[in-house]
Amino acid sequence: MPSPEQRSENDPNLKQAVGMLHKAGYRVTQPRISILKALIAADGPIKIEDIHQSLKEENCDLATIYRCIATFEKLGIVRRCFFPDGSSLFDFVVGGEHHHHIICTSCQKVETLDVCVVAGLERLVHNRGYRNVSHMLEFFGVCEDCSEKPSEEA
Repeated sequence: MPSPEQRSENDPNLKQAVGMLHKAGYRVTQPRISILKALIAADGPIKIEDIHQSLKEENCDLATIYRCIATFEKLGIVRRCFFPDGSSLFDFVVGGEHHHHIICTSCQKVETLDVCVVAGLERLVHNRGYRNVSHMLEFFGVCEDCSEKPSEEA
């Protein structure tokens, strides 16, 4: 049975992301590969700080991760998810279906919503002559677990 490292080397989504970097003229460096693997392993939106923590053994500094994530976002390899407090998480989107998230404003849990209710609106905008059309939609609320917790009294 292949190790997780070997499985990620053969991941078709990793190969597609690497191809996107090549096609755009970017070098495929070991830090970029490591960051892509961390994004894939997260299996959902992840904070840059959490990527950094997962790569401690690989000695990848935070500035490099920020630069790589900016490049990945520009190329459509990751999608930024915004939190109401102004922080961001990044979701690896290569090879996946378009989706949105519901984010708990209490515990920060993120759940995937596999349906897109605005795809028709995006097509309408595209039909009006706009190109490279995209959209972002996140839902925020308090998850069931957090809403069942007794509130702390001041």
